[in-house]
Amino acid sequence: MRTFKALPVALLALGALGPSTEAQSSLPISLFERYVEALRLQAGIPGISAAILQNGRIIWDRGFGFQDVEGLVAATADTPYPILDLTQTLSSTVLLQQCLDLSYLELTDRARRWDPQYADDSTTVAQLLSHASPSGGFKYDTGRFSALTTVVEQCASDRYQRLVADEILDRLGMSQSIPGADLVNGPSPNRRWFTDSRLERYASVLKRQAVPYRVDSRGRPTRSDAPRGTTDASTGVVSTVRDLALFVAALDDGLLLEPGTRSRAWESSDSMPTGLGWFVARHNGERVVWHFGLARDAYSSLIVKVPGRGLTVILLANSDGLAGPPYNLADGHLSSSRFASLFLRLFVG
Repeated sequence: MRTFKALPVALLALGALGPSTEAQSSLPISLFERYVEALRLQAGIPGISAAILQNGRIIWDRGFGFQDVEGLVAATADTPYPILDLTQTLSSTVLLQQCLDLSYLELTDRARRWDPQYADDSTTVAQLLSHASPSGGFKYDTGRFSALTTVVEQCASDRYQRLVADEILDRLGMSQSIPGADLVNGPSPNRRWFTDSRLERYASVLKRQAVPYRVDSRGRPTRSDAPRGTTDASTGVVSTVRDLALFVAALDDGLLLEPGTRSRAWESSDSMPTGLGWFVARHNGERVVWHFGLARDAYSSLIVKVPGRGLTVILLANSDGLAGPPYNLADGHLSSSRFASLFLRLFVG
């Protein structure tokens, strides 16, 4: 297991910063950039792409290291990566938009109403969205979340991947994103729902996807295999930090969900670290909405939002160093992430 050095005391002591102009933000951005690179090197992550938004606008983005080490191809803000579990934030948005906001579905509906084959007859849609176990406690389970694929398809009367493409990717101009690499790799039955021009664009994006790496205990990367499998509500989307910034801005501006629905998605109960499709935490009196993605020995991702400050950071990497051990994100512990802690310390206090 890799270990990490402590961040400098001067950084940890940095005071809070509220919403500010670009000039006023230059110091924390400069520090964030410097320490992200330090953390990347400590973790042996070959490449990271990152972006920070303030009030719906990208105020900084860049790549660190390489999206392809052997080819010496630098990572940039336009490098595509599998976003893994971050797919759940898009899936929940589609479901809430197409089903709840249009009054076709209630969060208290049993999953079996929409999927008669679902194993448990008491599980509700809200429980699937919030990773609530049948007993009511929290348990992060991508397999259970994936059951929402059928729920949204039945409710919205369309295929899941086409809904993601139509209602989010194409609608927002996320032209460097794919609603599932399986549409390009292999004989996916869902290809028939997309035009040839769309599939050609997806193939072009996938050719530029960051190469995945396994990193050993000494921080040395070895090329690994990209995760394969079908796309569902829990994982599968490929995107870039700039494209994800378009999604974040639209969500913040109320273009995708009714204000009340978004508030419900970003609220947690006393016993749960989740809302609806998002994790929810508190930092220094501010609500923090976040999610992560992890494919061991391949890729990782992280998005952290501070709605009260209008701030968001998006991070994508071509190793598991953003979300794998020693971090404990699947248990809802955002503070275990040095990358998240760095962002919150610098921009919130």
